[in-house]
Amino acid sequence: MLKQLMALWILTLCVNLVSAEEQNFLEEIENSARAWLGLNDDGRYAESWRNSSPHFRGKMTESDWLKKAGDIRKPLGAMEARYIATASQAKKLSGLPEGEYVVLQFYTTFKDRTLALETVTLAKEKDATWRVADYAIK
Repeated sequence: MLKQLMALWILTLCVNLVSAEEQNFLEEIENSARAWLGLNDDGRYAESWRNSSPHFRGKMTESDWLKKAGDIRKPLGAMEARYIATASQAKKLSGLPEGEYVVLQFYTTFKDRTLALETVTLAKEKDATWRVADYAIK
């Protein structure tokens, strides 16, 4: 009986450690995405471009991103609220090289638009930093 209780205790401890690690991982990813989105919320598009992944920067020049981000975001008005809707992990995504990715979707409300769905794809870089590799808003 004592062996069974000890095994149960060890199993419970392992499950709690995995859950804590998973929670920390998700918080790190979400914080990275929110920080990047915050730059765009503040109209700091050049800084968001510089803080994105090499893949993102390779898809478009900084001036292209400044125009595109302004065209997308300015008509929406100020961001009012942002709630995480989904999160998923992948090793391979269409249009991206094989790597470690997390795709987050946010329901976001803006002053001049009731609801939008923002999709932020983050890539784990060589320095273990998670950076935005792709962004879409509908």
